[in-house]
Amino acid sequence: MPNCACGAELLAAYTVGTEIIMLLGEALTLDHYARGFHSTATLGTIGAAGAVARLLQLNRTQTAQALSLAVSQATGYTVQFGSNAKPLQAGWAARNGLEAAALAAQGVTGQARVLDHARGFAGLMGTCDPDRFQDALSKLGAPWALGDYGLVLKPWPSCGYTHRLMTAALELRESLRDRLADIVSIHARLPDFHAAILPFLHPASRSEALFSIPACVGQALVTGGLTLADSEAGFWMRPEVEHLIGRTRVTADPARRPHLNYDPDQPDELRIELRDGTVLSALCTYPLGASQHPMAPEQLAAKYAGLTSQPAETFTRLLHWPDAPDVSDFFKEFSHATA
Repeated sequence: MPNCACGAELLAAYTVGTEIIMLLGEALTLDHYARGFHSTATLGTIGAAGAVARLLQLNRTQTAQALSLAVSQATGYTVQFGSNAKPLQAGWAARNGLEAAALAAQGVTGQARVLDHARGFAGLMGTCDPDRFQDALSKLGAPWALGDYGLVLKPWPSCGYTHRLMTAALELRESLRDRLADIVSIHARLPDFHAAILPFLHPASRSEALFSIPACVGQALVTGGLTLADSEAGFWMRPEVEHLIGRTRVTADPARRPHLNYDPDQPDELRIELRDGTVLSALCTYPLGASQHPMAPEQLAAKYAGLTSQPAETFTRLLHWPDAPDVSDFFKEFSHATA
């Protein structure tokens, strides 16, 4: 096993892990998420095990065992959203995937069929369709799922299902300069399986606010964005945001095509009415940060700076990590950097 990894090896491992996550998601369909499973935690655990297995250069048998062991640890629930457990589930996925690969490297075994068996992961946690499962997995790496699906890079530290409405809010914000106090109603419409993840209409905590349509839309209208600093400062209690929260109602419409995460024929809609009768509205199919609506490099750099308190220009240097001969040494430079 390697003592260190170069950037190219780490990139290959990331690609393998992402491939597993995306194609397992395709096999299980969004039914897995609709049942209440947090796919970042469930699929993420299995993908992390595959990525670490690649990085550790495990053989075919060991890799299969790593994935099997990961399946037994792959859990997490959307009902935890709005609490500290939600982000912890993502962290546990990384930890459990690493442990599964390390155990497999030492000869620990699991059942090979646990992933697609009727009484295993697919059968108990999603739609068990052997043909669909086989079709998805037969495409591993041909073509790469990253090329087909791309990545959604979140511009704001709130639930991704708030981001279409926040993107729509930014579109309307220019027309609302100095008129926020004149807003008498905000109406947000979105698919029901998105709305189910965002139940907090009047958030009482930071965790709830990040899963609140009224709070996140209000923040976007007031400030034009949402940062970790805003979250730490209690943005949902800011008087201007509170004013808008109280005037917001949410409508959850039945998903027309629930197999699509973002249905082009069913965009989110934001409708704002002002005191003088003026009505402003905007539709959003793909949120800012989606591959169809990517963030600009300067937006990515600004987010990095906000997360790390390091200068935005550091982000440009960080992008060269795939060329690093030793990623451990490379990242040490950034862990010691100061703002």
